[in-house]
Parts: sequence; structure tokens; C-alpha cells
Amino acid sequence: MNHAFDPNGALRAPEDGEPAQPSGPGLSSRRASVQLSRGTAPTQSTEDLMATANKSLSDALSVTLRIVQLSMFVLFILFLGSGLQSVREGQRAIRLVFGRVQAANLPPGFQWSWPFPVGELVKVDTGTESIILDSQFWPMVSDKAKGKSIDNLSKDPKLKPDNDGSLITADANLAHAQWRIEYQRTQPEKFAANMLKDQERQIVTAACSNGIVRAVAQTKVEDLLKQAAGETGHVAETAKAIAQKQLNELQSGIEIQQFQLTTVTPPMYVREAFNSVQSAASQARKAIEQAETDVNQLFNAQAGEIEPYLVRQIDAYELAVANDDSKAKTATLNTINEMLEGRPVKVDGQVVENKTSGEVARLMSEARQYKGEVVNQRRAELANFTAKLAQYRSNPSVMLNREWSDALSAFLERDSVQLLVVPQNVRTLEIQLTEDFDIAKKRDTEIRRKAAEDARKQRDALQRATEFNTTPKSTASQ
Repeated sequence: MNHAFDPNGALRAPEDGEPAQPSGPGLSSRRASVQLSRGTAPTQSTEDLMATANKSLSDALSVTLRIVQLSMFVLFILFLGSGLQSVREGQRAIRLVFGRVQAANLPPGFQWSWPFPVGELVKVDTGTESIILDSQFWPMVSDKAKGKSIDNLSKDPKLKPDNDGSLITADANLAHAQWRIEYQRTQPEKFAANMLKDQERQIVTAACSNGIVRAVAQTKVEDLLKQAAGETGHVAETAKAIAQKQLNELQSGIEIQQFQLTTVTPPMYVREAFNSVQSAASQARKAIEQAETDVNQLFNAQAGEIEPYLVRQIDAYELAVANDDSKAKTATLNTINEMLEGRPVKVDGQVVENKTSGEVARLMSEARQYKGEVVNQRRAELANFTAKLAQYRSNPSVMLNREWSDALSAFLERDSVQLLVVPQNVRTLEIQLTEDFDIAKKRDTEIRRKAAEDARKQRDALQRATEFNTTPKSTASQ
């Protein structure tokens, strides 16, 4: 027997006069969930069976609901956990909530934010990025010629603006250059708000190129070519300042760390002419620097640290002599003497510690030594004369005999004196006087040596006098 369900889903028996629910294949109504068959008498009433079925269905729905609730809780926890992200070294993070910045410049480590679509954790790399401008302002080079020396590039006298890059200097000359730029994203919040990652390099390249063009346009070609490769000179600094100003106006958050000129050359067709001029100028600078070094070394070798003050005093003394100013001449000469003697002096209102050295110090030392030797010698001669005078007064004959003996001994000890032994009892002796060859040769050698030494001393004295002469040639000739 078929039974129907009431609107609440409970099983009920068909009422009197109510047609039974059709069943069988091909019918749109669903099959009854409970069928009662005729036979033995039922042990339970229909109400009890309905209550049991309803309770089973309620328990099943309750378990299903709890499973669904637990699944939703787990999914919510996983949803929150997906907001915990790692920020690597060299990165900074920005926490967004509904598109607004909640926290900026978060350091490396684990950072949490609301997951998408509620929030987002934007990561920005802060490491150093580099851009090499090796073709924008350089002649077109084929792939085979890349990496070769500048001397191997084409020397075509014509430039093709569509292919060859160049720079115009302040004096309307052309030059080629290659550059290297390094930058960092120092303000992640501004970078993330105003820059697109795929357009970043193009923007930085355009700003740097503009800075290079404007900086070179303010510089003469000679000044540009004087900057050595790898040098951070005034042209690079000017270009960096211009490019950085443009990036700041864009609120890009990018800061240029290094702006370097790697290669610079004039047009290949006139490169050799420029190099010859630069070589001559370089040699002139080296010659001037060498001359200044030699002058400093010469002055230091002559007088040491006191040299500049001593030269000024010598000039002042010559001026006083020319003006016949006795007072200034005496004062200046006293100052020069104090400098030469190594005593502190007051020059231009300041006390100068005297550190005389070199040739001047040597001459002063020799002069002091000679002075001491002369004084000691004269004192010894005076003491010897006083002693002989006393002996002469007491016994003149003894004193004269001793002096005669000493004089004869000194005479016989000379190299030019030769002694001849004459045999006894010889009345007549003929001697053919011939000078000893060895003695004569030794005497002549000594005479020539002394003459050469005297000539050398005279030349040295004349050279030193010429070196210390600060009077101009025109004045001296007058």
C-alpha cells in the first residue's frame, strides 16, 4: 500500500476518498520512502514510526550542520593564515587594507596583512639596480665589433642621426660617451603608488639621458674629454642632479646612488687630432709639475722649511739696498742672520719656529766650526808666544838655540829637501845636483791636486752665490 507525505515531510496515510499516489516507472512523483505491507499486525503504531524517522533525520541534519560549521571555521583560519608572508632581505613591504596604506616600509621578516580582497602586502625590492647607457650616445657598432677597442671603430667622417648617438657640447662640438647608473628604491611607498614595475627602467633611463644631454650642453669639449674613464666629475654630478630632480618631481621614490662616466671620446674621424692636443697639454702639465717639484726639492735642500720666509727677507733686503734705506736694511739683515743661526723670528706679525736645514744649515755649521778652530788656534799661538817670551827673558841663548834647532828640523822634514852624506877627510867634492824623480813627481801631483781642489771650491762658491741671487737679470745688468 502506498502512502503520501504531508507538507512538513511526515509520512501519512491517504484519507478516505483521497486517491492513492501513483507509482511506477515513467511517473514524475517520487517513490515513497516507507512502504507498509499487509500481513501480520504491526507491533508499533504509525505515530511512533513517524517520530523515529523524524528524529533520525534531525540527527543527520545536525551532524551535517556541525561538519559544515567546522569546515567554515577551518577555512576562515586558513584564510587569515594566508595573510602571513615573508619579506626577504633587500625588500620592504607595504600593508594595504581596502587599498589604503596601513603601514609602510616594513622591515624584512614575517609580516601579516589581511588577505585579498580585504588587504594586500605589497613587496618592493630595495637592492641596487644598474643601467648601462652604452649605445644611446655612442656610434652604432655591429655585434661583431662590440667589446673591441675604440681605435678599431669606424672613422667615417659622417654621422647618421638615426643610428649613431652623440652629444653636443657647449662650444658646439660633438662627443660620444658611455655611462653607468646605479639607483635604489629608497621610498617604497612612493614607488608603489606612482611607478609601474615594467616601466621603471624606461623612466629612469629617460631621466638620466635628459640629465646627460643638459649637463654636456653646459660643458666644453675640452673639459669633457679631460675627465678620465670611471671618474665622477662635475659633468656626471650635474647630470645626476638633473636626473634626480626629475625623478623627485615624479614622486618615484627612486634615488640615484652613482652616476659614472665610463668612456668618453671625440668623433672617431678627429680623435687622433684631439689626442695629440691632449697629449701636448698633458706633457706641459707634467713639465710644470716636475719643475715645481724640482724647485721645492732645491729649496728644501738649500734651506728646509724656513726657505719661503728666508727668500722673502732676502727680497726685502735687496729692496732696502736699492732704496738706500739703512734702517730697513739693518733690520732685515738682522732677521736673516737670526734665521740662518736657527733662532725663532717674528715675520709678518707671527713667530716662526726656525727649522733651517739643508745646504744653509751645513754652511752655518761649517762656519761655526771654522770660527771655533780659528779662535782656538789663535789662543794656542798666544799661549805659546807668552811662554817663549818668558823663557827668552829668563835665558835668551837657550831659547834661541832651541828655536834654531826646531826650525832646522822642520826645514829638513820638507819633501823638497834632500840630505847628502859627505865622507870625512874630503877636501874637494863635486856634486852634480839632480832632483829625485819620485820626489818631484809626488810634489807635482800634490800641487795639481791642490790647484784642482781650489778651482772646485771657487766654482761651488760661485754656483751657490748664483742660486741665492734673487735680483732679476734686467736689474743686475743695470
